[in-house]
Amino acid sequence: MRAVLLATSPGAEAHLPPPLHGRPGETVTGRLRRQLAGFGVTDVTVIGRPEIMPGLPVDPESTPGRVTVRTATNPAGDLRLLAEAVTGDEPVLLLTADALLADTAISAVLSDPTERSGVLVGPLEDARPGEPPLRRDRGLVLSVGTGFHRAAGADAAGCGVLKITEPFLPELRAAVAQLLADDITELTGETDAWTLVLLAVVRGGTKLTAYSVPGVPYGRVDSQSAAESLHEDITRCDEDAVRMRLCVKADDDLFATYSISSYSRHLVRFFRRVRLTPVAVTWLSIFLAFGAAALFVQASRPALIGGALLMYVSFALDCVDGQLARYTHRFTAFGGWLDMIADRAKEYLIYGGLAWGAAASGHDWAWPLAIAALSVQVVRHMTDTWYGTMQDAATLRQATRSLLYAEDGFATTGGGETAPGSAAVRLGRTLGRLSARFTAQRRSPAYWFKRTIVFPVGERWLVMGLGAALFNGEVALAALLAWQLVAFAYTLAGRTLRAWSAKVAVLARPDKAVHRDDGPLSRLLPALTVPPLPVLAVAVAGIGVAIVLAATGAGAARWVTVVAGIVLLAAVTTAGNRHAGPLDWLVPAGLRAGEYGLAVACGLVGGVPLPLVFGLLTAFALYHYDLAARVDKAASPMGSREFGLGWEGRALLLLVALIPGVATWLFALLTAHMVLVFLGGALLGRRRAARRPGSPERVATAA
Repeated sequence: MRAVLLATSPGAEAHLPPPLHGRPGETVTGRLRRQLAGFGVTDVTVIGRPEIMPGLPVDPESTPGRVTVRTATNPAGDLRLLAEAVTGDEPVLLLTADALLADTAISAVLSDPTERSGVLVGPLEDARPGEPPLRRDRGLVLSVGTGFHRAAGADAAGCGVLKITEPFLPELRAAVAQLLADDITELTGETDAWTLVLLAVVRGGTKLTAYSVPGVPYGRVDSQSAAESLHEDITRCDEDAVRMRLCVKADDDLFATYSISSYSRHLVRFFRRVRLTPVAVTWLSIFLAFGAAALFVQASRPALIGGALLMYVSFALDCVDGQLARYTHRFTAFGGWLDMIADRAKEYLIYGGLAWGAAASGHDWAWPLAIAALSVQVVRHMTDTWYGTMQDAATLRQATRSLLYAEDGFATTGGGETAPGSAAVRLGRTLGRLSARFTAQRRSPAYWFKRTIVFPVGERWLVMGLGAALFNGEVALAALLAWQLVAFAYTLAGRTLRAWSAKVAVLARPDKAVHRDDGPLSRLLPALTVPPLPVLAVAVAGIGVAIVLAATGAGAARWVTVVAGIVLLAAVTTAGNRHAGPLDWLVPAGLRAGEYGLAVACGLVGGVPLPLVFGLLTAFALYHYDLAARVDKAASPMGSREFGLGWEGRALLLLVALIPGVATWLFALLTAHMVLVFLGGALLGRRRAARRPGSPERVATAA
């Protein structure tokens, strides 16, 4: 990563008191350069004013690395030099040299190993001279105030650190070029080049994360006295204690809040003391989940109770690994990806263990329940992922087009007025207001109802553990599936109505093929303008009928499955569609429902053992959670998904399984293939990331 320091404010040359160990006092700029070097950022360009530069220690020998010094006399000159400095493909860290920062504040920005870009923000009420007001929503920066206009609804201030990662470098260059094309030569020092660039990037629609560290002092300084005061606050701050307080989520789910978070800080300190990394804790959690599943397979009463206890410990460690990462700021792209994948892999491993033990004990519904629970949970998670994408798209559109609807955060009509709309639209907005109201009533009965009705992971593990310990695996899976269906119906209905009121074309974007998991066939066949959702609805309904017929032994099951599968494959022709409908965020989940349902129907018709059907769905699920990780975590070690064949390629193979005598063999081969694609892609991607110079996997952060 390259850093560009804008030394255009007198605060950049302010001198700080010497530390206790006797090192001579340094300037704010010198301290910032030393901190960046400690985080591995050693390629620095300093752009400053001729009258300020003599007071700055820019000697390359003062800190390791390369330093380039340029001077300009006004913001326009700063931008011209900045345009020359941001060529190439390396991520750029644009800072004001008057930013006086605690190490934890820098680490909050630099320790994010994903491809997110972002800006360091602080409380608006503590804003210092030069810090522009910002408006945030859903963790994104939506608007920026300057010396010549204000940001309506501002709730934070920019603190002089802007990170632009590689995918967003073209947007940074375009923003700087647009500023240079405008007449900005008359701008005074009230609006510096850093604020102008931030404004241009946000107005261009770039997705900028708002990084912050509540409780840690940091910000920009404009004088010697301001630098001394803020430096004293930073020196007095116990950054370790603040990180420990912030590492535990203040508003977690009910079970996690009262059964894990009350003591998890002690585990974080212990793992920190014994030098265990967050990834190591994740692996330990996975190992314990394997142990729990093995005990559930044994299915005796002591084994079921022991499995429930191991489940609890595994879940506790699953919470602690994230807390340890937040406390130490040791984030890696692989660690974030592994945490997300491991959460689901452990859960479905438990499903399989419960089903195996219950089926061996004579409970005939155990495997069907496990298959249904897995399918419902995967489809539910897919709706969660792309509903979040839809919300982000709505939020950014609201900011860039000034389409305001404050109550539920969705864009509507211009001028801040809401259109009357249909009854569904009005109901969706009402639900949005109620949701915001319940969320604001922290830890009230309404708040906990809203957090619990959606059946989060802690509650799912609690239901499985209690059901197994008190009854058996089949009862545990039945209770799990019942609550899953209620939660899915609740979230799907509310989100559908709210999305209808937002009317955001979330998948009208070039990467929709990735969201859909399209394969080679989608690129070969001609695109039609048929809306995808109606096709998927018909296909999923037909597959549901086929499953019922196959489960009851009806002779027509094979042909109904063939017809439903062909209808599903017809959705291939919708790949080139713009996907501009307000409900097209449901397309990825609809494709998953069709594919998983087709696998179940073909397995039943072909007489495939149910454990093998469950195994194939688990392999599909891990592959699709990697796809979701690209959205939720902005990280995935898998460089290519070509070998996954695409949803349509796998659906075509499933239809081949309807040929008498080949189903079990084809299911086994397809399961092995998907496991190999998933594990092989992850391992190869992990090795490539570890070998890349400057990779977070190789460079430890100063924190």
